[in-house]
Amino acid sequence: MNKNTRAKLKEIIDQTKKEIFVKGYESKFIEQETMGVLLSQYFKWDGRSIYKVAYNAFEDSNFHNFNEKFVDLWEETEQKNYE
Repeated sequence: MNKNTRAKLKEIIDQTKKEIFVKGYESKFIEQETMGVLLSQYFKWDGRSIYKVAYNAFEDSNFHNFNEKFVDLWEETEQKNYE
């Protein structure tokens, strides 16, 4: 990601924090929480889309062993949802 893209994303995160959290809300993970809310709302709370985003983020971060378990858990959860 280039610096310009990163700066634009940071602006979106900062603006969204102001919109979704109560003034004075403190969290050491507030950017991660904000990004989670953005993704959730962007994909209209569609679990499959959110799963795919998370899967690809873990792949990009070289969490391949984790992703193997993540896939298994997702598939198990999906199967239970449709039984």
